[in-house]
Amino acid sequence: MRPVLRTIAVLAVAGIAVGAGFAAGWYGHATASSNASTEMLGVIAAGSLSPAPLLPSLVSDYVDRTPGVSSPLTAQLYEGSDAAATAIASAGSRSPYDLFVSADDRVIPETLMTSASPYATGEAVFASDPLVLAYNPSVLSGVTSANWYEKIVAPGITLGVANASADPLGVNAVIAIELEDALVGLNGTFYHHFFTGPMGGFAEPTANTLYVTENNAASALSENYVQAYLIYESYAKADGLTYTALNDSVNLGGVSPGDVAAYGSASTTVLSGTGAEVVAGAPAIFALTVPSNAPDPALGDGFAAWLLSNSTLSSWAADGFVPTPSVWVYGSASYLVGGLPALPSYLAALIS
Repeated sequence: MRPVLRTIAVLAVAGIAVGAGFAAGWYGHATASSNASTEMLGVIAAGSLSPAPLLPSLVSDYVDRTPGVSSPLTAQLYEGSDAAATAIASAGSRSPYDLFVSADDRVIPETLMTSASPYATGEAVFASDPLVLAYNPSVLSGVTSANWYEKIVAPGITLGVANASADPLGVNAVIAIELEDALVGLNGTFYHHFFTGPMGGFAEPTANTLYVTENNAASALSENYVQAYLIYESYAKADGLTYTALNDSVNLGGVSPGDVAAYGSASTTVLSGTGAEVVAGAPAIFALTVPSNAPDPALGDGFAAWLLSNSTLSSWAADGFVPTPSVWVYGSASYLVGGLPALPSYLAALIS
């Protein structure tokens, strides 16, 4: 797949025992609590997690309860998952990040678990996050899941999307538009209002579409730079955006075999370090890893364990995420013990 930038959050804790469901467990305080020095937790994550109520608040909460650990905003980087993963791989033997959180569970294996880029041994998959249409209510009104496709093709409406070659959110936006086009039987006219070329090919924006990075979506909408933006529900809720839900067959929030088959009927082409690559639609699943080139893997393990525990489950759900039936593991994850199930084969098959 594409080069990927991971969301990395690092916490110093002893470990976690994980049971059934989302994740059950405990976390311990860092051994640094007895030391005068402070350990710095470096986190890199998807840009959609950048609003303060989302990952920054969880980082702050963990730091507050873990003596000897700090993580100022200067130690946290939020950008497209593909770009984040590339940053980790490009750092070589030592990156500045202890934890990476990706908005696409395919990014970590395909970018950091290869022979050429062996910077992760596995990932924990923990939640999906459906796409919604956020919009400027001073320009658009009466938008619903049944009519949004009509509303955003009106004159004067510009759609903001992330760049699909740098960010999984951009891929998901293109896929959602293709799926909506098929759902309402528009035979490509909806898609071609926003992108040139054939569906499944490289989605070059038309004059009705602008590239806007996901962490700038809220400001772009409030300043009327764009009037609509396809974004994860968690981001829309965290930034208090006006938004409407999308049809379940379009929002990429399901994780069942039927959902996977439906989403996979759409595809787009992106540019990666090795050239053009076709990417099929898939559930928008978030995953995390502690990179093997992390400055302090134990610190990353602790924070990862806490993020996957019942201590934070209610926070993820309240923020708009849909916890997976269990935390699923792809590869091996040192921060998880207790016989967690492997990523289901129908989802693992999506990883190239």
